[in-house]
Amino acid sequence: MTHPHRSHPTLTLVPIGGLANRMRAIVSAAALTGETGHTLHVVWFKDAGLNCRFDELFCSIGRTDIRLHEATFADFLLHDRPRRKNLWLPGLFQHAAFDARLYEQAPELAPGSPFDAGQWLAGHSRAYIATCYPFHPSPTSLYAALFRPVEAIERQVRTYTERFSAHTVGIHIRRTDNAMSIAHSPLSLFIQAMERELEAHPDTTFFVASDSEADKHTLRTHFGPRILTSSAPADRNSKAGMQQGAVDLFTLSRTGKIFGSCYSSFSEVAAMLRSIPYHRIQQGL
Repeated sequence: MTHPHRSHPTLTLVPIGGLANRMRAIVSAAALTGETGHTLHVVWFKDAGLNCRFDELFCSIGRTDIRLHEATFADFLLHDRPRRKNLWLPGLFQHAAFDARLYEQAPELAPGSPFDAGQWLAGHSRAYIATCYPFHPSPTSLYAALFRPVEAIERQVRTYTERFSAHTVGIHIRRTDNAMSIAHSPLSLFIQAMERELEAHPDTTFFVASDSEADKHTLRTHFGPRILTSSAPADRNSKAGMQQGAVDLFTLSRTGKIFGSCYSSFSEVAAMLRSIPYHRIQQGL
């Protein structure tokens, strides 16, 4: 088991949630510790929201001040978030091991909070954060610097990018359990935006990433061969499903711009990987 070094100030981060949420949390922590001089220790847990190891998606992070390891059985007792399913036992260890702790429900980590993470961390030498949110300002360049796809995923990305036209637009449509995206980013608005692109650029093609097979089918019917998309259904709870999610993410990032669903961080992170324009498709907000 890997422990934070006692000789150097350390921030231990447990990123939670889906792929893009975890990436945002890691980027925030990397920007923060880069300013404060702390070592960043990331513990990567597999769970139902992301059932895949970090090294099955990404190359090693190439910074000596960042250490990431896959959670072991011991980490489930020592570094996991205290909650009902583990009888809050990790909290006992964490109370002794860390001089400051922030969990995902902490008001300091809520979106829009005025929390100053730099000031908070500067006052602690052994800190712990578990979150799915960004919590410190960071340059978008950190996304590309920290997250590089493993070769197997990069090869799949190239099978799509090789078929891109001179004007390929990324489309990300979030459905399943995201009620806000379903309510405020209807398919009809995506189709309208896509038709406007075709009017401006007749050679436009679209790369579509979506967890809705029905929406992908509708777009194929409407736009025909202009649609590039995976035939594999979305599945967060399998290695293959998460690797396809990473393929979608990196492929979206190689398009010229992205139209994405509201209340979904996936397309926002894809845009930040290459600093390309991002347009939220929404109504009634």
